Amino acid sequence: MKLSDLCKERRIETIKVKTPLLVPSFSSRGFPEISKIHGVLSEYTPDTSLISAYDIRYGHLDAEKIYCSEILFVDSGGFEVGTNQDLSDFYGVTNQSKEWSEDRYLETILSLKPLSSLVIISYDTRAALSDQIGKAQRFFSKIPRDYARDFLIKPLTEDSGSIDVKSIVECCEELGEFDVVGVVEKELGSSFLERCRSLVKIRKAFYEQSIDIPIHVLGCLDPLSVLVYFLCGADIFDGLSWLRLAYNEGTAVYYNSYALTEGLWTQGYTAIHAAASIRNIQQLARTQALMGRFARSHDWGVLELKLDHQKQIQALIGSANVEFQEVV
Repeated sequence: MKLSDLCKERRIETIKVKTPLLVPSFSSRGFPEISKIHGVLSEYTPDTSLISAYDIRYGHLDAEKIYCSEILFVDSGGFEVGTNQDLSDFYGVTNQSKEWSEDRYLETILSLKPLSSLVIISYDTRAALSDQIGKAQRFFSKIPRDYARDFLIKPLTEDSGSIDVKSIVECCEELGEFDVVGVVEKELGSSFLERCRSLVKIRKAFYEQSIDIPIHVLGCLDPLSVLVYFLCGADIFDGLSWLRLAYNEGTAVYYNSYALTEGLWTQGYTAIHAAASIRNIQQLARTQALMGRFARSHDWGVLELKLDHQKQIQALIGSANVEFQEVV
């Protein structure tokens, strides 16, 4: 499929917002002091942010202070109550999961105020895709219509680690009724290449049905991965890497490395974390702007990539069946 058809500006129609969007996330999983972190850093996320309804419900975030961004994505809490080991877990003890359900999620959503443009992500469900769609439609019918509906596609069974791309292709028409379709990065496939191919297949199926809704990749926010998935047809990205690692020249590094290269080796962890996180947000804003320019021009030069990074990205997306004119 041609790069110019895969990679373009799209819209979340209900709230009249253009993509691409890079969305800093806040979560109590891996960050027991997320309320304090949110209090310090939320003022630097004026455009977009993502929070979990679970964290609102159980007071991990101040419900009166969550509307810090013009666009607020609200996740269903599946990540916070999940039992699978995740990169976030190496940061220490996570909050013990409390009772959670779709009903509690709905109650939390209905308690929200329209102080930001709200994008509501569907409740995690593993079942046949048609059943997932039906359940999401019933859930979204109970929330205000001016909230954008982000349908999260999950694997068909608890034993499956990946989504069923074939089912997605077969259900394109029904999926086109949502404002956004979401997929978890690690559930797109077991390798970087497989994940890229999955995105291209999904976008191609949408294209053939004249469906142009954004695709949201959850759990991915590091700069180079975002660019690759963007070139393969994805539009919205969120994740916690901006709170875990420092972005430096397009890659993500540990805080000690960041402190050394920035001359901050006399500073404590808290100061380094705050400085790196603020800089990360600035880097994400710049990357989003460059992605927007590329979506309009398809000029590789606007991405400002290092030559070796550009070569590897072009090789990867070419292997994922993206058609483009290679310019170095």
